[in-house]
Amino acid sequence: NEAGLGGGSMNAASILSYFVKKKIIKITKKEIIEISKLIGSDVILGLNYTNCVLNDKNEIKFFKNCKKFHTLIVKPNFGCSTKEIYSKVKKFKKAIFKYPNKKMFNTEYLKKMDNSLEHVALNKYAKLREIKSFLENIPKLEFVRMTGSGSALVAYFQSKERCEYAKKKFDKKYKNYWCITSKT
Repeated sequence: NEAGLGGGSMNAASILSYFVKKKIIKITKKEIIEISKLIGSDVILGLNYTNCVLNDKNEIKFFKNCKKFHTLIVKPNFGCSTKEIYSKVKKFKKAIFKYPNKKMFNTEYLKKMDNSLEHVALNKYAKLREIKSFLENIPKLEFVRMTGSGSALVAYFQSKERCEYAKKKFDKKYKNYWCITSKT
């Protein structure tokens, strides 16, 4: 809830997938794409379990054999209102997904990425800034990003061991916050 993880969109994708898989509805792939777009632009991403980019024309481009990361996803005990965060963005960075390519999955490229919403959320919530700073100071971290409009943060690591170490440190300092490790 108010985590910026696309929960509503992914729930819709799961239900749509279930209906198609169980043959409750019989539709073509083209119809699935059209239904997904009616629900939300990112719903289609929840129907695909692979490295993909949704470009500026709402088309998906798939990529194989991309770098894998171990992630620590943390969710503070407060959320960020998507409407409020979006309303305070003065200028959105220009989208760079016009011509998606495999280099978008390289570590150095991802480190340079920016979330225009993150600046607003970090300015509004000092605790979110504190958590991000804590994560950024964990050894061998690649980078940290806020998810969507927040309040969840994701820390990216090259190794499972480093990610598990980060989880232990986070759990020790922030006992009342939810966190989980995962892999891209």
